[in-house]
Amino acid sequence: MSEEFKFQTKAESEGKVLALGGRICDWLPVLDTPAIRAAVEVQGRMSVLNALINISFQAPVDVIRNWLTQHDLLVFLSPEEESLLAKDNDELTEQQLINLRWSLESLWALMWATGMTDELAPTEWCGDDMASLLPNLEANEDNTKLTQPRTLRPEAELYQMLDYYYRLHWYCVDERLNGREALVSESLVYERRKALEWVFSRAQDWDDVEMST
Repeated sequence: MSEEFKFQTKAESEGKVLALGGRICDWLPVLDTPAIRAAVEVQGRMSVLNALINISFQAPVDVIRNWLTQHDLLVFLSPEEESLLAKDNDELTEQQLINLRWSLESLWALMWATGMTDELAPTEWCGDDMASLLPNLEANEDNTKLTQPRTLRPEAELYQMLDYYYRLHWYCVDERLNGREALVSESLVYERRKALEWVFSRAQDWDDVEMST
């Protein structure tokens, strides 16, 4: 992508943040574009997130671990996720369960990135139809819904969405630091930005995605 496109995207993102009623920071840089991930990596990450989220809804950890093993998905786990799966349900902290539940929004962003959903508006939570698009582990469904041949959206489209959420994240953080309440959920924006940053950062593990603003 050209520098001209990146600066144009920055300007468009700033316009969208302002249109929401937010504020912008002129000195926030244009985003770099490291190597983008392959679709199979994104499918693997979606599969892992979908499985782990079930734990926040009281699914037994050993059942989730066995399902991931059965479908050859352990390779896609991050170190923190491997550690989590080594515990029993009663050993998980409330914060760990909250984090798992919030990763619904990371998963929704990746579903958008692969064309499984058309919308990623920061004013709306993940869609009501989300569960129907994903394997139902409680019913012991296989992983077919997430392993069908699928391509990522065009790189330029992914970049534009990442840039928008990057600038939204700055706005949310700045509001919080100044004792104000943002017009969109900072946690929603954070989770979606993290997923999109990860798509563009093959060198970074899921546990270590750079999220500075």
